Amino acid sequence: MVAWGFRFPLGLRKSGEIGRRSGGDNVLEREGYAVAAGFSLGLVSLGRGEDAPGFVDSLVDRLFQYIGGKEPQNERFHLFVPSIDELNQSAGQIMDGTAINVDVTAPGATIAIALMFLKTESELVYSRLSIPQTHFDLHYVRPDFIMLRVIARNLIMWSRVHASEEWIQSQIPEVIQNGVEGLGDTMSDPDEINVDAFVQAYVHIVVGACISLGKPKF
Repeated sequence: MVAWGFRFPLGLRKSGEIGRRSGGDNVLEREGYAVAAGFSLGLVSLGRGEDAPGFVDSLVDRLFQYIGGKEPQNERFHLFVPSIDELNQSAGQIMDGTAINVDVTAPGATIAIALMFLKTESELVYSRLSIPQTHFDLHYVRPDFIMLRVIARNLIMWSRVHASEEWIQSQIPEVIQNGVEGLGDTMSDPDEINVDAFVQAYVHIVVGACISLGKPKF
């Protein structure tokens, strides 16, 4: 807790950098800056995500805003830490209109969470890094972001990773499995399903699972 007390201001600054507008308008440049900030925050707090919940909840809520999470913020420790609105006053955010541009901030925030909660087996964070479970959700999460979420979830739930085809298949939500299997069904109407959404989600989930096996775990 004492160690986190010293690291907390640094962590807040790092999380602010993920959402900070860079000097130019180049989206790739801004995304690269956010990813670098995400690695920095994650490495500063590597595997320490559950050591000081009062501090970390504020950071995690902010990071999930950058990812585009719809879950409500944790309110248990708002008396002890600054609100996200207060923190944002000191850190410029990458905004398009009135919304955070998650296309820029999501990769860095996902990386930060994965490293902060590395091997912690945190069910709460794992569940918040959700994989799309409905047709509707598939339209709002980019396939490459789905892959990052799969990798992050497996870094968090380290002990659950197994080198088997069955484990890889278990990473794929039922709606995506059924959607891909139904593509060859002559009775299905291609106009009623988004073929690209199902195929790209399926491929990126499998790739994310294989990366989890090939490098971090084994």
